[in-house]
Amino acid sequence: MRNRKAFTLIELLIALAIVGILALVSTTNLVSWLNRSAAVGFQRELLSKSNDARTRAMGSNRQQRLFINLGTNSVTLQSGNSGTGSTVWTNVGDTLVGNRGAGLQSVVADLVPGTVSPPSTISFIYHPGGQVSSQDNAATIRPLVQARIRLTAENPADQATLRLFGWTSKARLEHGWP
Repeated sequence: MRNRKAFTLIELLIALAIVGILALVSTTNLVSWLNRSAAVGFQRELLSKSNDARTRAMGSNRQQRLFINLGTNSVTLQSGNSGTGSTVWTNVGDTLVGNRGAGLQSVVADLVPGTVSPPSTISFIYHPGGQVSSQDNAATIRPLVQARIRLTAENPADQATLRLFGWTSKARLEHGWP
């Protein structure tokens, strides 16, 4: 009788099929996890930039602004050159850009008076006194009551809204799109 030390073809095919199924399941879960991680990371980073703008405005006695560009799906924190009526804005830190389905859906700002859906860009200007104004493409600055920044995600369950209150300059991250 011969001593068998090798695998049969059937055993190898079964082992490859099991490895293939495990790889497929793990890849699907990995992609889902990466998309969720990107969405949550983008949301938290935007909330952090908003809080940073508020803190910098009050601490430095200079205006700060969040420049939101819906066309490029990006948010940039900028520092002004004075406490009121800044004319020169300097970027602070890196620009936040959405990826893997995470990003900006829309911005709805309740201004004084009325409600306006801004065009492709809008800025939220944080004043040293603790208030926020909005500035649209036409450079028109208006006092802000509140703004709702809708944040997209690959999975609709991961969508969120950043609500910014103009009279206190505080921001809150909410689940879904109210």
